[in-house]
Amino acid sequence: MRSGKLKAALDGFRDVPVADVVDRRHAPVLQALMLFIVVSLPANWCYHLLLVNSPTRRDVTVDVLADTLVWAVSLAGFVLIRRGRLRQAVIGLVAAMLVNLTVVYLFVGLTRGLLDQTLPVLTIVLGGLVLGRRPLWTLYALLIGVFAVGGVSDILTLQRHHYPRPWLGAANLPSLILSYFVISLVLDRCVAAIRTSLGESRRMGGALAAANQALREEMAARERAQEGLVHAQKMETVGRLASGVAHDFNNVLAVIAGYAEQAQASDDPGQLRQAVQGIAAATRRGTAVSRKLLSFSRRDSVRPEVFEIGEALREIGPMLRQLLGAAVALRVEAPPRPLHLRADRGQFELALLNIAANARDAMDGQGGLRVLACAGARGGIDGVEVRLEDSGRGMPDHILQRIFEPFFTTKPAGSGTGLGLAVVRDVVHAAGGDVAVESREGQGTAFRLWFPCAAGELRGPARRRAVRVLLVEDDHELRELLLAALDDAGCVALATDNAFDAGRLLAEAGGSLEVVVSDCRMPGNEDGRLRWLEDSGLPVLLISASGEAEARRLRALGLEVECLPKPFPPTLLVERVQAAAERRAATLSAA
Repeated sequence: MRSGKLKAALDGFRDVPVADVVDRRHAPVLQALMLFIVVSLPANWCYHLLLVNSPTRRDVTVDVLADTLVWAVSLAGFVLIRRGRLRQAVIGLVAAMLVNLTVVYLFVGLTRGLLDQTLPVLTIVLGGLVLGRRPLWTLYALLIGVFAVGGVSDILTLQRHHYPRPWLGAANLPSLILSYFVISLVLDRCVAAIRTSLGESRRMGGALAAANQALREEMAARERAQEGLVHAQKMETVGRLASGVAHDFNNVLAVIAGYAEQAQASDDPGQLRQAVQGIAAATRRGTAVSRKLLSFSRRDSVRPEVFEIGEALREIGPMLRQLLGAAVALRVEAPPRPLHLRADRGQFELALLNIAANARDAMDGQGGLRVLACAGARGGIDGVEVRLEDSGRGMPDHILQRIFEPFFTTKPAGSGTGLGLAVVRDVVHAAGGDVAVESREGQGTAFRLWFPCAAGELRGPARRRAVRVLLVEDDHELRELLLAALDDAGCVALATDNAFDAGRLLAEAGGSLEVVVSDCRMPGNEDGRLRWLEDSGLPVLLISASGEAEARRLRALGLEVECLPKPFPPTLLVERVQAAAERRAATLSAA
């Protein structure tokens, strides 16, 4: 407790508005000195008057008047220091002590005055340490004059009192002059050293501050250069991605063009049906390609479903055939019994296409690719293993170790993004599986994709019911296509192409609507925020490729929101609408 109070008192002495650094460090001691004088002088007089001796009335009057001056100036000096006027306080105290010494030596003489050297020493020390070198030597000269006055006073007054050696005080003047000269000289050198060191410290501090400023400017310049480099790298990456994605789309378009050519050249209904099915499958692959880049930054873009692996391989077989070309032998082997896995089917098929495209490039357009699936347990978990084995040139170890790194590619500029196998890895990991590669130069490459089996069988077709839907889509052709799909499913749909009519229809329909299907950007809603939906309380299906942010905002308001990014087949929209309506009905029944 006491140490805390002492620390608080010291902090109070330090807290003075003094600008000079050295003076601010002197302030606590000087305040303590002046308080000591204010307290000690009255106490000292009480001690001498009551316990020591009884001086003459003349001596009492002279000493009390002189000490009263020092006492008053000390009290005023304490107040001045608290207000930041330290040098004025010291000048006042030094002047008061000089006046005190002059009066005392004049009336009592030098001989008696030498009995107490506190004030002379304190005067010259304060002058040297606080006021500087020139005031120091001025005070030295004044003190010698005061001592001379005391010596003369001894000769005059003590002779009248028949003092046996009236010259004794004057005889001490040479030693006093020499002693105080030494004290002044030492103080002068110490003050000079302190001031010189302080000046050097300030210069070094200034140089350090300048160096720090230069360092900050250099760091800022480097940060700007780094930002420029990152921006340049981003632009380079965008260029690579654009060319690579174009390459992937070209693969899909090549398949569509091949099927279209087959359809034009054949009148067989079976071949026409197969060509149309192939074009639909290729369109689904194109949808997966458009979501390819989002698989790295938007993990919620994955939409898993349960499907049978044999059926998936049979459906993707014709597309692989078109992708590989006639000179490559393709062999697709489905498992002997149905095996189900849960994954994003579009991305799963895209992963197979990416591996097949790499195999085609590794085989230089000729050779063989074998795709097979079989049951395979790992760690006690039943699973499905999909193998893709090609007869290409294989890969050396240093490339094999990096093939799953994003943007790593051995293809020439404009021929790949370096994202294909990274997508394969992410698709497999998202489904809870694992991927491994075996390859040797000149001996081909084998990819082994393992997935855990799905817990249940394939879901049957959803039970259809007449759902009342509000559809908001500004593209006329897409709106008509979706309306037709909803009508075919038995839904009752209201449609509009702008936010103004959407809000009006929502208000007029009242509680009859069950689901809202809406794009994010449309006339009257250019910022992408569906404010007219905020108080609807209805489940919402956002059909926008950039609807995740708005979906999060609406969910925060308590709405049930699902995203279905374009492009998508109309049948999938119908399934999502039916599912949302079923969930809403179940919630209302439970309430």
